[in-house]
Amino acid sequence: MTDQGRGYGTAPWGHGDPNQGSPYAGSVGYPQQPTNGWGDPQAQDPYGTGQYPVQQPGYPQQPGYPQPQQPGYPQQPGYQQPGYPQQPQQVRPQQPYRQPPRPQPVQPAAPVLGPDGIDWEAEAAALDAEELAPQVEEVQAEDEELVEEYQDEHVDGYDDEDDYQPFLAEEDDSRQGERKRKQAGRTQRKRSGVACLGMSLLLVASIGAGGYYGYGFYKSHFGPPADYVGGGTGAVTITIPSGADGWAMANVLKADGVVASGQAFVNAYNKNVKASSIQPGSYTLKQQMSGADAVALLIADNGGDVMTVTEGMRASAIYTKIDAKLGLPAGTTAKAAKDNISGLGLPSYANGDIEGFLWPTRYSVSKGMKPADLLKQMVANAVAQYQALDLDTKAPGVKLKNGYQVLIEASILQAEGKTADFSKIARVLSNRINETDGETHGQLQLDTTLQYALNSTKFTNAQKNGDQAGGYNTYLVKGLPPGPISNPGMDAINAVLNPAPGNWLYFIAMTPTNTQFADTFTDFKVLVKQYCTAHNQGFDAVAGQCD
Repeated sequence: MTDQGRGYGTAPWGHGDPNQGSPYAGSVGYPQQPTNGWGDPQAQDPYGTGQYPVQQPGYPQQPGYPQPQQPGYPQQPGYQQPGYPQQPQQVRPQQPYRQPPRPQPVQPAAPVLGPDGIDWEAEAAALDAEELAPQVEEVQAEDEELVEEYQDEHVDGYDDEDDYQPFLAEEDDSRQGERKRKQAGRTQRKRSGVACLGMSLLLVASIGAGGYYGYGFYKSHFGPPADYVGGGTGAVTITIPSGADGWAMANVLKADGVVASGQAFVNAYNKNVKASSIQPGSYTLKQQMSGADAVALLIADNGGDVMTVTEGMRASAIYTKIDAKLGLPAGTTAKAAKDNISGLGLPSYANGDIEGFLWPTRYSVSKGMKPADLLKQMVANAVAQYQALDLDTKAPGVKLKNGYQVLIEASILQAEGKTADFSKIARVLSNRINETDGETHGQLQLDTTLQYALNSTKFTNAQKNGDQAGGYNTYLVKGLPPGPISNPGMDAINAVLNPAPGNWLYFIAMTPTNTQFADTFTDFKVLVKQYCTAHNQGFDAVAGQCD
């Protein structure tokens, strides 16, 4: 629109219709002007010259207030929209599109002044506000009292008369207000300090607990192994088994309380170049020794007071050796064995016979040591080994009654043969005692059993043919003798439990390194003749033995 009141079209704005260009033109509630018969308002110019109809009487016009609307007039037939009159029987040229007027902002109504020039409506509103103000202050005061009462009941440390500040209240710049703010700041800092102190203590406790458990985890997984300090106290006898490496030794020492941990001993064992010289056997050590001291003592005892029991030794030979080692009179150990037989730790099935329970290994001997104490060590070692092998369970698998019979057969095997022939000789022994109707009639027919009973390497034909020697003369009795004849080692026991397959009933040691086997007595006599000839002896073909 221009400043002349025209639009962007070519035709002038029609001022004859006040609602021209409005979407509400002609709607109910908007006043209609009387027409001139053509549907146009009554005006001097049908297109509008700016002349408005005369104000209707009875409606005074107030400044800034809209005029009351006149009742609408009935629509004329053929009436379209205001501002577009239709001439009868004429076709008026089509008017160009006229852009609606832009809405104008509503201006505030001018104050209505009374005859005396005073806006009485504004004065009345001011009086109403003054009357309402005391009521608002009373409500606010009641709210403050309620807040203080709630704070006193539910908030610890609240100052009932100075702490509350109304929401969005202006800051008090007076000296009293400054004092209140400082006091509130000190209270807040005190509360914050206590909270921070509590959190700090909790954090320190958490870190301490985590550090303690973390250190324990690190120490158990990555730290140095547990180890005693010094050479230890007291005395304890331990046994290093045959073929034991560093860890096997460590486990024995740890179980007997010599070292604090197996790893401490192994570390010291690996650092000492002489550790590989440690021999199997029994050693007298101290309890609670450092790993390094335990290794050093085991090495030192290799050349110190030690005694070795070899596989196949008889108890009588062991007694003699103990007497000599301890510097005791001959027969001292034999008498100690007899006098203390019930206290040496023998199993019940041994029937008081110590033979076979003096485990062959190396033993540490110290000055003033009692023979009975050394014998106890040997018996304890043997019982432990037999229990570990579970001889009673395995005996039926080789046609033996119990584990004690396994021990007896192993003692004979240990006395008769060499380690290289153990499995074959074990088969011969098993075949002979189980062939009750064959050539052997279930008899072992061995010299070693009779020699054991006679405690001599020699015997006469009369003894051989007429003396049962308490059941140890296997030329006369069937099966195994009543007890072991030596102290066998692990190789002989394993051979009895695992004999080589074969039908052999005879064997003869042609030389210390050559043992021959035969299935029949005829084949055996051939081997015996060869042996007698090699040793410049005569041969008895009937007896199948040398003269």
